[in-house]
Amino acid sequence: MNIAFDDTLPEKAKVAALIEASGLTGQWDAGRFFGEAQEEYRVISAYDRDRLVGIGRILEEGRSEDEGQSRFDIVVMPDYRHRDIVGTMFRLLNRRRRTPVKQA
Repeated sequence: MNIAFDDTLPEKAKVAALIEASGLTGQWDAGRFFGEAQEEYRVISAYDRDRLVGIGRILEEGRSEDEGQSRFDIVVMPDYRHRDIVGTMFRLLNRRRRTPVKQA
């Protein structure tokens, strides 16, 4: 099956279900992807057909790529971790720095 990547933030309930299915409940919550000002981060979602199987974001601190730091948050369903989704999301997030975030 092919994984499709999208730069639209999924519904919060889908992100919460992904975090729970990934075993990160108690360490992360969906608010992690919704709590910051949207202009300060970029998001990539991974889908297997219509099922959300991964989400990642880059939070940029500082006014330009040359100053400050970037923090990556990526979560992928355990059954999909062997498919280099994390690496692909990391590369896509790096390419999308300083571009607007879209919402579903």
